[in-house]
Amino acid sequence: MLRWVLVMLLVLGAARVATPAAARGADRPLTPGLTDQADEFAAIDAHALAAPTSVCTSVAPLAACVTQAAQNEREKARAIFRWVTANIAYDISAAALSDNPEVVLARRRGVCYGYAVLFKALAEAAGLKTEVIIGHSSKFKPSEGDERDDWLNHAWNAVEIAGRWQLLDCCWGAGYLDEQRRFVRRFTPHYFLTAPDVFVCDHFPENPRWQLLDPPIAKDEYLQRVQLRPPFFECGLRLVSHHSAVIEADDSLAVTIDAPPESALTAVLYRDGRQLKDGCTFTQRDATGYVIHSRFPAAGAYVLRVFARRADTPGDEYGWALDYAIRARSAAVGGAGFPKAYGSFLTRNCRVERALSKVLRAGDAVDFSITAPSAEDVVVATGGAFVHLPAQGPGFSGKVPVSPGPVVIFAKFPDRSAYEGLLQYTAQ
Repeated sequence: MLRWVLVMLLVLGAARVATPAAARGADRPLTPGLTDQADEFAAIDAHALAAPTSVCTSVAPLAACVTQAAQNEREKARAIFRWVTANIAYDISAAALSDNPEVVLARRRGVCYGYAVLFKALAEAAGLKTEVIIGHSSKFKPSEGDERDDWLNHAWNAVEIAGRWQLLDCCWGAGYLDEQRRFVRRFTPHYFLTAPDVFVCDHFPENPRWQLLDPPIAKDEYLQRVQLRPPFFECGLRLVSHHSAVIEADDSLAVTIDAPPESALTAVLYRDGRQLKDGCTFTQRDATGYVIHSRFPAAGAYVLRVFARRADTPGDEYGWALDYAIRARSAAVGGAGFPKAYGSFLTRNCRVERALSKVLRAGDAVDFSITAPSAEDVVVATGGAFVHLPAQGPGFSGKVPVSPGPVVIFAKFPDRSAYEGLLQYTAQ
């Protein structure tokens, strides 16, 4: 009975929930930064994934098969991790059976506790020493603001490799739940043998020993930390201005995050579970990283969600890197937001020095100042005319009378024949 109660507690908060579809690719793990791991385990992974159906019906023969090509404990643990993440689906309806590894294996379904007990059974059958760890998964969802999940809501594993305990999470390595709470399989190697100081960003064990930190952090410190997701580490990011998960702000906020040149950031603002319209956030590079500006249309609770990608990531999708919970004390005067930034503004590492308000006053000579590294020309399109901004040092700046309607800034870069859109304003 006690084990069943524990399993049900773990169901309540174990699964990650993807961000709403409006933020495309939000919970898709980024793979750059893990290339070395992929190369190291390519053969082990391939062997584990090729296990024949005939050996997948019971723990002992499956463990023997998937670890057959492993040369050491690390490779054994990886082979089991890879098979479990590829073959077990997260399913809340299977919670009652998730404490029996043979049943989890037969049904190919379970909750986080089922993943953990199956890994433990397979690992022990392969001669590894392992434990199931019970604890808390700290995360924000857009509808929750700064509310926390119930305590003791997740399970994962520790495994001893070459005399040293290490941490892994098969459940989070397997995939996530989408906004309809349907399981989406998406392998996330970040959760295999994760460094303890990184793992504690979103896992807090009931027993402090299993933090594998000396000294372990206190519960209060854990709850105050920003939950950093895999893309944060894969993109080489570093928090600069705000290190607490909850931020008290007035009507606006600027958050600074260091990022290497090959990484790009963007952000969206949520309130009451809804992604707010364009113009509430604006992200641009500074000397070493990014400054994320936010303006709040009303006093209250918000979630600022930051996304990241590397330039060598296929496609144009960003991965969910972190959340801040924000308590705004007042509303931005006039409700004016930021201009719309096109993809090239971020990927070209551009920056606005002047004219950072979305709404311009028609007829005014607006003072624009844009830094666009390597750009050959920058123009302001307004009222059917194109006005070239003079080059001024590393940027382009000048006063341009704006006509009613959209006002768009374009730039010409040497590697493209056409001009690329950077920013869009509205003059009224």
